[in-house]
Amino acid sequence: MSWSVAVIVIVVLVFLGSIALAFVDVRGKVAKEEAKGKYGEQYRMLVADYDQFAKEMRDATQAIQSDLATMFERVDSIDRMMREVG
Repeated sequence: MSWSVAVIVIVVLVFLGSIALAFVDVRGKVAKEEAKGKYGEQYRMLVADYDQFAKEMRDATQAIQSDLATMFERVDSIDRMMREVG
């Protein structure tokens, strides 16, 4: 086998390998887009649920902080009254 034939065979093999890799890449991208479409709505619903949960937790935390502040004021008032009596 001469060098020119060997070079041509190598070039053809590299070309066919490149085409095969491009085909695999395109199939992967198509599969990825199909998965995005399939799970996109579920993802949006999950994000909406998480957002609602976060808002509820923020509101609950604010309510608890307000209740604790009120209780601390009452305890402080009782403490002052006990010191005045004692």
